[in-house]
Amino acid sequence: MGGVTVDIGFDDAVHRQLAEARRLGPTAIDARTGGLIVLRYDEIERLAHDPNAAGLGLALFDLMGIGDGDLRRWYGGIMFTNDGEPHHRLRRLVARAFTPRAVALHRQTAALAAQQAFAELQASAGGDLVGALAEVPITVMCKLLGVPDDDVGDFVRYGDDLSPVFGVMEPEQIDRAQAAIGGLIADVDRMIGRRADDRSDDLISSLLDAEDAGDRLTHEEVVAMVGNLIVAGHDTTVSQIGCTLLTLLRHPRAVDVVRRHTVALADVVTETIRFEPSLGTVPRTLVAPTVIGDVLRDVGTLVLLSTASANREEDVWGDPDVVRPERFADADAPRLLTFGSGAHYCLGAALARMTLEEVVIAFAACDGITPVGDLDEVEWRQVLGRSPSRLDVEIAPVGAGAHA
Repeated sequence: MGGVTVDIGFDDAVHRQLAEARRLGPTAIDARTGGLIVLRYDEIERLAHDPNAAGLGLALFDLMGIGDGDLRRWYGGIMFTNDGEPHHRLRRLVARAFTPRAVALHRQTAALAAQQAFAELQASAGGDLVGALAEVPITVMCKLLGVPDDDVGDFVRYGDDLSPVFGVMEPEQIDRAQAAIGGLIADVDRMIGRRADDRSDDLISSLLDAEDAGDRLTHEEVVAMVGNLIVAGHDTTVSQIGCTLLTLLRHPRAVDVVRRHTVALADVVTETIRFEPSLGTVPRTLVAPTVIGDVLRDVGTLVLLSTASANREEDVWGDPDVVRPERFADADAPRLLTFGSGAHYCLGAALARMTLEEVVIAFAACDGITPVGDLDEVEWRQVLGRSPSRLDVEIAPVGAGAHA
């Protein structure tokens, strides 16, 4: 009653696979997990707001046999693994610190990091875009948090080693994640200690001061939240940078639009996220019997909300397989679901968007970029987000491009 069983990959074929599954029905069964894949926009939007569709909590940790320790305690304390009032409380407090103004203050950090990466690429006459930009998001997040410059390299490693915790990990990944959380907790403890009597203009200080009706985050909650932000803001944004730049390389008209400023940059970036998202699934578990796809589903059903499918649904977008940079300039455009919806809408969406915008600006300003190899033969990888493994390009010498 769930639909056809499908094994959805993470490479270029994912869109064709989802389209075929969607043609056969509103849901499908995931061959890897047995979960129910929800394929259509309206139902995904509805379930994202349905309290009967809760987060996974610690179910994956139970499956992997991670029954105790720092990694489980940290993971069990973040917003992703909590629902109801515990989640609402954390979100209320953190949102008071993680404001659009706080994010906007660090746009220059993102711009300088992206410009430096492209300057180094241009000096080398090209290279791998994915590798060159891999540390831009974590650099921005560390600046926002107030991580000392000398410690940023450690936080890059923490982000790399902790990113797989949102899926099913292999034994060696578990070992790396357990080691990383120990180092992260120790470093964040030291940073909090330095701010005990000397607050600064950074997110950690704001988290320590965040208050709602007399309620504050505990020390442990501040530590957990910093780790949550490091992981959530690292691989997912790096992966989306790869997906966005691949889209721009394949659709140069979108780059021309950025250069001519004929469409708002935010709208162009949003269209690249719709067309080629790094994250395409939101996992949920039913805590009460719920109708999905006209069938009553049992408590405990693993539900996979396929936002990647929603991004390409014909009845919603009209021409979903076309990159239209101006699509989101239309006030009647559908809402993008990639960052989630409802209570679990991504708190870091503004930071991710801002970082992506500055990367796209730097990319468009770098003249004479030419892909190396066939863009239809790109290899893909997946950690937390999906992304091209690398995007090799050649870059003309300064002054030799068509847009000098």
